[in-house]
Amino acid sequence: MKNQILRRTLLIVLVLMLGAIGVTVSPAEADWIIRGNYVVTWPSSDSYQTQSVIEGLPDIFTELSFDKGQGFGLDIGYKLNPKLELFLMGIFTDIEGTFVYGIEPGEESGRVTDNNTVDWYTIDFGANYHFTPESRVDFYLGAFVGVFSYDSIKFNLTELEREISISFDDQFSYGLNAGIDVPFTADGPLFFTASVKYMLTDLKEEGGPREIALDPIIGSLGIGFKF
Repeated sequence: MKNQILRRTLLIVLVLMLGAIGVTVSPAEADWIIRGNYVVTWPSSDSYQTQSVIEGLPDIFTELSFDKGQGFGLDIGYKLNPKLELFLMGIFTDIEGTFVYGIEPGEESGRVTDNNTVDWYTIDFGANYHFTPESRVDFYLGAFVGVFSYDSIKFNLTELEREISISFDDQFSYGLNAGIDVPFTADGPLFFTASVKYMLTDLKEEGGPREIALDPIIGSLGIGFKF
C-alpha cells in the first residue's frame, strides 16, 4: 500500500514538473550540455520466492534476488533558459543476481546457489530545474520518464547439472533526479557533475511468475561539457 502511494505521488510530481515547461520557458540563449558518468546502482528490491518446476527435479521453492551493480551513463541536455533544461538520458549498467534452489523454511542444507549479472539499460526523457545557475555550484532537481530493458540471466547449478535461464519483459519507468554541476574554471566549458536518481520500475519475468519492484537508487559521478 505504501509503495503504491509513493508511486502515485512521484508520478504526480513528475507530471507537474514536466508541465511546468509550458509556463516557465522564456526566450534566452540556449546551451547544450553533455554529461558522462560512472554510475553505481543499488536495487531497493526484496527477494522473490516461488515454487519452481525444473525438468527432472522435485518441485521445490527457489529464490531470486539482486544486489548492486555498476556501469556508465550519458546525458544530453538543452537549456531553454538559464533555469530550465530538457534532457535525454541513457544508463547502461548491470546488477548482481543470486538464484537459490532448495528454499525450505528453517533449513539451510541442500541449497544450491549461483550468482551472475544481468545487464540492463534505460532511456529516459525529462526536465531539470536549475536553482543556482549563476553560482559556483549549480544545483538542480528534475523528473523523467522512459523505458527499462533487461537482458536474460543464466545460472549454472553444477551440483544438479542444470542451467537456469530467466528472461525479463521491458518495463516503463519514471523517477526523480537531483544533482550538481561545478565548473573547473569560472567561465570554462568543462565541469564536474554528480547526481542521485530514484527510479520506479519492476523486474518482471517473461512468461513467468517472478516480479520484483526493483526501484533502484542510482548514484553517478562524471565530467560534463557545455557548448
